[in-house]
Amino acid sequence: MANDAEQSADQGKIRVAWEPAIDPDAPAELARLWAQIPVAEVVFDQLFNGRSGYRAQFYLSPGDGLIFNRAIVDTLMPAIKLAYTITPLPVPLKVVEHSIRAAHSKIWLFEDKDAFDRAPENILNPPRWVANRATRGRRIPLPPHLSIDVKGTFINPAIGKPWVHEYKLDRAEDLHANGFA
Repeated sequence: MANDAEQSADQGKIRVAWEPAIDPDAPAELARLWAQIPVAEVVFDQLFNGRSGYRAQFYLSPGDGLIFNRAIVDTLMPAIKLAYTITPLPVPLKVVEHSIRAAHSKIWLFEDKDAFDRAPENILNPPRWVANRATRGRRIPLPPHLSIDVKGTFINPAIGKPWVHEYKLDRAEDLHANGFA
């Protein structure tokens, strides 16, 4: 995946942006790195729907999921840096890196709700997700765009202080319980 991402970056196919926080509870100066990375269909499918993929790691435990997430984010860092050199953002690269390296950075599906909502229902049936009456999490998304998001942690770029909305603090537990967050 890392080589494919770097090739995509080299071809200008990775979209990067410095995304301001739109949450009304967030301080006005907060922003984060957002990158949209195209991947091959087999990579996308195995990454999000596979037996050892992203959601499977969170199914094992929130901690396993967080470790897996961090490994993927770190693996994609060289491609994101390359994309930054092609499409510079209004903040220095070290600020972008700080956003990505902060604890609440993550990968996820681009346009996630639409991707999950269009997928057939009740295809994945891990016992916990069934018992918790999960809906979106039991679907196997395979959207036509085949892109993943890398979302850095919101930070104040002037001082580097991270910020996370309270309801996002339980993301790992939500994925563990329901397959969707």
